[in-house]
Amino acid sequence: MITRKTLNELYSWAKDITFPLKKAPTSTHYSNKDVYICGLKFVRKNINIRKNLMTDSIYKIIKDDDILYAVYSKFEGGTILKPHKDPDVYIDKYKRIQIPLIIPDNKKCYMEWTNSGARIIWEEGQPQVCDVMHYIHHVFNESDKPMEFLFLDVKLDTEVEL
Repeated sequence: MITRKTLNELYSWAKDITFPLKKAPTSTHYSNKDVYICGLKFVRKNINIRKNLMTDSIYKIIKDDDILYAVYSKFEGGTILKPHKDPDVYIDKYKRIQIPLIIPDNKKCYMEWTNSGARIIWEEGQPQVCDVMHYIHHVFNESDKPMEFLFLDVKLDTEVEL
């Protein structure tokens, strides 16, 4: 189980870090602008964790077997991610915990589900759990400033306390 206390600890840590960024390897026509990331944990054939960016307590959280992937992501102002499902890249099915770190304008920064038209309006420090692997969604940062997140892909059956 991932508790609200754990999510709050991750938020407090991530909002104060300057992450080294690189351009995300995205497919053609995925976004109208480059997306920047700092990978923190990858689980594929082996486990790779960037411990040098973490405190001991954050490392203990991130190394949890239920967490398949952890990444800091930055979306410049005006970024639009076109409708998509996230890829099936792990051994396990997953869902995403989105922890908004910086949301410049929650009326202009949101995620929309194509099948229902429902919107997720982000608020800084308020995590959301999203099934990005199974449902088509698209993302908008219609502000002129960057929005930033900590994303955790967790096993689909992992309990998350919001």
